Amino acid sequence: MSRSTRFRELFKEGPFVCMGAHDALTARIAEEAGAKALYVSGFVASGVIAGQPDVGVLSQTEMFEHIRRICRVTSVPVFADADTGYGGILDVQRTVRLWEEAGASVLHLEDQALPKKCGHYAGKQLVSKEEMVQKLRAMIAARSDPDFFIVARTDAIAVTGIEDAIARLEAYAQAGADGLYADAPESIEHMRELTRRLKPLGKPILFNQARTGKSPYVSMREAYELGFDYTLAPIESMLAMHKAVKDIMTIFMREGTTDAIADRMTPFDEYNRFVGLGEAVAIEKRFTLAAQE
Repeated sequence: MSRSTRFRELFKEGPFVCMGAHDALTARIAEEAGAKALYVSGFVASGVIAGQPDVGVLSQTEMFEHIRRICRVTSVPVFADADTGYGGILDVQRTVRLWEEAGASVLHLEDQALPKKCGHYAGKQLVSKEEMVQKLRAMIAARSDPDFFIVARTDAIAVTGIEDAIARLEAYAQAGADGLYADAPESIEHMRELTRRLKPLGKPILFNQARTGKSPYVSMREAYELGFDYTLAPIESMLAMHKAVKDIMTIFMREGTTDAIADRMTPFDEYNRFVGLGEAVAIEKRFTLAAQE
């Protein structure tokens, strides 16, 4: 069974989270922790690749390489942010082909105008509903695997309101999107209204479970009880890394020794076991000995 098929099967098992992984190492950690699917965020990629905010700074090919590195080291389905598709009709078609080539199983395409911004930033602008429908239809036509899952995302709530967000998602569902996603609902009432109005369309509905954005924080189970089918935890690994590394570097520079941070670091041998040093050495030894015989 392909990873894309496995992603679709997850909806039969009840609620699940696509756990954010900001690089290949955190992808392996998330899978070992039991994540059923991973999420590769454009917000996070902007930080770890460019050290900049999520304001459309990354190119299509930079994101492609980032996704590919993560997909190489994990076996679970990978849901990868595709922003606005990086341009017009031909660009969105190239995006879905590249994301498939990278190993992703899912993407979301958003209806922001360029330059795009994180869904929880102020100052977003939208393309017309009609333009987004055209882009979705082009992207759907370009995928090679019919099980590759295309989510239509709207950022309309903060720009034109909840009614327009719902109308847009209804149009995107009619255009053939596999799943629906309204980013940054601003209240529990927004969340209830989204699921009440969108459930009859028969498309899985996604909720962004990020803790410190504009939306209320709810658990995966609470989101499911509100009518959402699955969630994202997109930025948690990067924010945890940022705090941990910032803290230990500050302490080290103050103390001048690793004694003060030793309990916050994975031991060297344990890390090497995790990344498979023993297996790598064994493979090298096997082929070296074979060549000598």
